[in-house]
Amino acid sequence: MASDKSSSDRMVSPLSRRDLFRTVSLATGGAMLLGLPKFIGSWGGTAEAAVARTFSGVTIALELDGAPAGFIEAVQGGNAFADILVEAVAPDAIQRKRPGPVKFEDLVIEVPLDGDAKALISWITETLTKGSTPRNGAVVYADINFTEVKRLEFFNAVLTDVALPAADASDGKKLAALTLRITPQTTRLAGSKGKKLSGIATKSKRLLNSNFRFNVQGLEKACARIGKVESIVAKRPVAGSAVGQDRLKQSAPGVLDCSIVRLTLPEADAGPFYTWFDDTVVKGRPGGELAGLLEWLDPTLKVVLASVQLTGLGIVRYAPEPIKVGAEKLGQVQVDMYCESFNITIL
Repeated sequence: MASDKSSSDRMVSPLSRRDLFRTVSLATGGAMLLGLPKFIGSWGGTAEAAVARTFSGVTIALELDGAPAGFIEAVQGGNAFADILVEAVAPDAIQRKRPGPVKFEDLVIEVPLDGDAKALISWITETLTKGSTPRNGAVVYADINFTEVKRLEFFNAVLTDVALPAADASDGKKLAALTLRITPQTTRLAGSKGKKLSGIATKSKRLLNSNFRFNVQGLEKACARIGKVESIVAKRPVAGSAVGQDRLKQSAPGVLDCSIVRLTLPEADAGPFYTWFDDTVVKGRPGGELAGLLEWLDPTLKVVLASVQLTGLGIVRYAPEPIKVGAEKLGQVQVDMYCESFNITIL
């Protein structure tokens, strides 16, 4: 018997940044680690520190183990499905088919990088440091009055992807959101319980993608005008190939793997990055890995609202944009670094 390949299209695929993820406080401790001031930052937006959430239609919220875990900006997947299996062709030359074992799509959710996300931090930290403990939960849909209309429940689920929002100084209005991929053992679509959402604040400190600061240990001056840090993704996939009720039975968590950390900064500032590349890649000197600190700040330029500590940064590429004859100044340069791990703090 063979599985119909077209059925695999129903699985949730890796998403773009729009669709598509520490155990110590970085507001002071992380800054001290890097030898930075407690607060460094430049804001490109004018959002108020606390913005009331407004709703004109469906509201989506997350529950974990029966407790509220914040609002969801977007959600995809979580559906049950079966592959189509084909039988050996019978004498009547008709292709007989039947459904295969039940499978369940991954859930991919976007959650604002704000105070509400604190309910997720222990699960995220666990995933990033040692492997995710299976959790039960639900994506809850409510109407304009916060009355539940339906829920998608998931069981024995683990976090497999954690994606940080892209930080972009030119994107002054987009809200910063974490993107999480949740791999469930099973899901169930249920009707309304007729209750109102509870335990979730309707006012929160909203973070903008543009309001960030990124520093690499020892290269702080070179980092002063970084204009963009692309989304950084940590993946810890489920080991094994079993499906259905057995898909999450494993003896050990999958290996954590972080994506490339890609920065864009003025080439006029990039000299220290070139030197770092020359020392560690060209000359092959050991001990060239550094720590990094990514911070999102409030509009007063005095408060760190969320921080990400990156460890094991190693430069592997730099690429200045072409310069035209007669240009008044150097352009931008893109710098790529590998990253071994990161962790998140929301204050």
